[in-house]
Amino acid sequence: MKIALVALAVSALSVLLVAPAPSYDPWSWLLWGREVTRLELSTTEGPAFKPLPVVVCALLAPFGGAAPVAWVIVARTGAVLAVWLGFRLGRDLAGTAAGVLAAAGVALCGGFLGYAAGGAETGWTIAFALAAIEAWRGGHFRAALACGVGCALLRVEAWPFLLAAGIVLWRRRPQDRPLLVACALAVPALWFVPEWLGSGDVLRSGARARVPNPGQPATEAVPALAALREAVALPLWPLWIGAAACALPAARHARPVLLGGLAWIALVALMAQAGFSGEPRYSLPGGALVAIAGAAALVAASRQRALLAGAVVGAIVIAAAFKLVGLKDLPRDQAWQAGLAADLEDVIVAGGGREALLACGRPHVGNLRGPLLAYHLDVEKQHVAFEPVPPGTVFRSRFQRDDPVEPEAGGFAQRARAGRWELWVRCP
Repeated sequence: MKIALVALAVSALSVLLVAPAPSYDPWSWLLWGREVTRLELSTTEGPAFKPLPVVVCALLAPFGGAAPVAWVIVARTGAVLAVWLGFRLGRDLAGTAAGVLAAAGVALCGGFLGYAAGGAETGWTIAFALAAIEAWRGGHFRAALACGVGCALLRVEAWPFLLAAGIVLWRRRPQDRPLLVACALAVPALWFVPEWLGSGDVLRSGARARVPNPGQPATEAVPALAALREAVALPLWPLWIGAAACALPAARHARPVLLGGLAWIALVALMAQAGFSGEPRYSLPGGALVAIAGAAALVAASRQRALLAGAVVGAIVIAAAFKLVGLKDLPRDQAWQAGLAADLEDVIVAGGGREALLACGRPHVGNLRGPLLAYHLDVEKQHVAFEPVPPGTVFRSRFQRDDPVEPEAGGFAQRARAGRWELWVRCP
């Protein structure tokens, strides 16, 4: 509990350094969470539904305008816990030095910090996975099951691992069979029933997940290979050397963690081949496990070998430095996204207010800003369009600082401007 409170405090303080601006998916969860509290959930449009974030956002909905900031703090708390749990697992495998290296490996794995800054579910996915591993290793099987369920309510890639654990527990612990049956029913129900109620199509999320954004592995000639190529780049490269060192007898304790990470990455690749997007962020939990196993194996292999230990430290420092240089624009990008949300409120007021603008017709906005606009106009996501056709309103902006202003607003007249937004209208 103390660690959770510390993690919450650290994430709350992080808003002073990096703006708490939700990214694309969190705006949908915030919108759906608010709709859940009104018993009017509509998931016809938007990203794939994820039950746990929507439940949390429903609990945050009474905070009103503070709910987006509160969600980002919750998401960053999960990221802080993931780093801490990475330290604990690495320390248990090969000592304190391995724990420090493992924590750095988790924090610098792929776009982990960027996703955490934007309120993605990645931090909690990794935190639940690592907490489940720690509880399992400690013989706390019900706690491990609870953490596994939490992970499975964030990412469907966790389902096979939860199923495998459930089979083992079914055979070893007959007293837990009623609990296992409840979990087996609850996890799919929480994924599919809200989707069925919200869209009328129980498989809507699965179909949406097979519509990849441009440049993702699913658009490549061989999606599985493209997903694997992206996943290889996630951990710091010296930690892959450590992963190979897991073959040494001294690093045998890290092998199960490595195999779990590789299995997660392979599963994402297979799903990419089946038509899912295969984005690198889906492989991040697997990459974090590889990083932890690699850190433990490197430390175990370098003990009593001063030259090797020095080389390991040097390689890690160099790889981490390059990663940190790549993060230099993160505060600026987050500040831009925070400004988009704040300025959107202002341009709605400057344009006459929500009711007047909706009376003009359907609102339109640029790509990846649909949930943001739907949330601030307090309409269902399906009411927001991306190709402006009069009558209606057009909210024009740059998605990032260096992007072009979009969408085009031919046939509309500019009514207002506020910060990063232009408002064009054409009323009946």
